[in-house]
Amino acid sequence: MSFLTPQVSSRLANPGLFEDQIRNYFRASNNVVQQSKTIADRPIYDAKSCDGLTEVSLFTGSYNQVVTNLEGSYVQPSSEHVIIYGIQFHTDNGTTAANFAGGQCVWQKGFTTGNNPIFTPTTAAQPATTAGTADQDSEIPAPALNVSLQTNGVVYLRDVWGGDWDSDLITQSRGTLYLNVPVIWAGQTSLEVTVATQDGSAFPSNYNIRCELMGIGLI
Repeated sequence: MSFLTPQVSSRLANPGLFEDQIRNYFRASNNVVQQSKTIADRPIYDAKSCDGLTEVSLFTGSYNQVVTNLEGSYVQPSSEHVIIYGIQFHTDNGTTAANFAGGQCVWQKGFTTGNNPIFTPTTAAQPATTAGTADQDSEIPAPALNVSLQTNGVVYLRDVWGGDWDSDLITQSRGTLYLNVPVIWAGQTSLEVTVATQDGSAFPSNYNIRCELMGIGLI
């Protein structure tokens, strides 16, 4: 079965071992595990408009079902614990806060994107003196950023440099940081990811951030 990944092949060769390891990891952190729950991939995402802000917090604050896949609120359902093993960021340059709220962003992996917000083609109605760079393919870097993560009041990441998300990669891992120490987001608890500019300057106009927590958990 060479078409399968090594991880899947290992699970097929050792039925139930992976599931037992996940349940034991939850139990070791004093979380109740219901045997009726299914173990599944749990990608969880949220997005926020950063326009004019120096700091933005995801998975908390104002809830908008259009930009998150958490249902009803930012609190995990009871007993649906998640092991987070990676964090991926997407950004959008150029979508207004109003259009963001309607789910109209064009997301690209990483903090630096090729969606150039200052591109404005020269037209008869807009002379070259007021037109943008006309360089549609240039990438607009984000300001220097710090990323922090806490859940249930415990800090697991503190001021991690945004450059660690390797926004210049052209592989599938662009915009992704895999954690050396997995984070448990337990049921009935909150989690918060904060992205802040290092020097206190404002994010670029019409700049939006989407954070996806890469996890395995109970449903």
